Amino acid sequence: MNDLLDHTDAQFVIASRQSPRHPRSGPRLVHVRSDLNDIASVRTTLAGAAVVVHCAGPYQSQPPTLLRAAIESGVHYVDLAEDPEFVRQTLIFHEAAKRVHVAIVSGASVVPGLTALLAQSLHFERADSIRTFVAPGTRGSRGLATVRSLLRGVGRPLPLLRGGRETVVRGWSEPEWIEFPPPIGWRLQYLAIATADRDVLSRELEARSIEFKAGSEFSWLNRSLGAVSRLTARSSFPSLERWANTIRKCLKLLGWFGTDAGGVIVEVAGRLNNEPARQQIAVTAAREGERIPSLLAAIAAAALLRGELTARGVVPLSTWLPTAQLFDELCLRGLRVWLKQRPDVGWRLVNDTAEVRQ
Repeated sequence: MNDLLDHTDAQFVIASRQSPRHPRSGPRLVHVRSDLNDIASVRTTLAGAAVVVHCAGPYQSQPPTLLRAAIESGVHYVDLAEDPEFVRQTLIFHEAAKRVHVAIVSGASVVPGLTALLAQSLHFERADSIRTFVAPGTRGSRGLATVRSLLRGVGRPLPLLRGGRETVVRGWSEPEWIEFPPPIGWRLQYLAIATADRDVLSRELEARSIEFKAGSEFSWLNRSLGAVSRLTARSSFPSLERWANTIRKCLKLLGWFGTDAGGVIVEVAGRLNNEPARQQIAVTAAREGERIPSLLAAIAAAALLRGELTARGVVPLSTWLPTAQLFDELCLRGLRVWLKQRPDVGWRLVNDTAEVRQ
């Protein structure tokens, strides 16, 4: 919301099931009560809108109620979904949305949206493998839905695409140390949860191996979740999801001892300039790193409001925003873009898109 307020002149209706305890106020903000289970209230909320941004996660098992209502109302639709099934179901609305000139931007989060754009920016002729690594800011608050989503995957079967074949591993397994650009540094990363990048990146970029890894700056916390994953796989160890609220409160306390820097790395391996290559591109925020997952949705919504995003129906996530504009939008918001062209060299700050193509 802050990003859209800063970068557009639009009026905003903030819809939620319950009235917020401490609502934000301002001449461009209106708060209303609306429930996705009450289609009449959804239609009322959408009346007169130009764009709707669906950020009422978690998206797992959610029906496409808001998307249906948006198409019926002729309103452009954006969501921050990372859940593979939720993003997959939006494809069936492609023709219906095109007929009424509505754009659908589904998955405008780190994965699959930002990953797809960053991977595309490297201009590989063939992307055999695409891996995403996330180092979230620790100080930022985590919603209960976000914590539940992460805990739900600990020790659970996690489908992956490797070498063009479906395989299954455990959630929160296969630890790996990854070096992020400054000020983040080295982070211990684990295969975390099932995300929509497997479908999107294989479809749009023809990648044959796709992974998503994440990890807190507290290595002991990552290792603890890894231990629980192993216990869950070997026994009937109870799911951590039942303690989500307690864990969320603990994470909030831990935030006082951590950093709010955050970052994302996308690694692509394949053929570049007709030679084997492996490159990494990263986006970092020195502060308020927790805002990175929501920035792409704000950028998409702003582009729709300005009439710059003209595609209709389901918008391809890897090509809707030119690389130069993506970098400009990120830099405008105080983020930095970095490039590592070989595994044996360090990170280099990218000033413009020409440097990525060198």
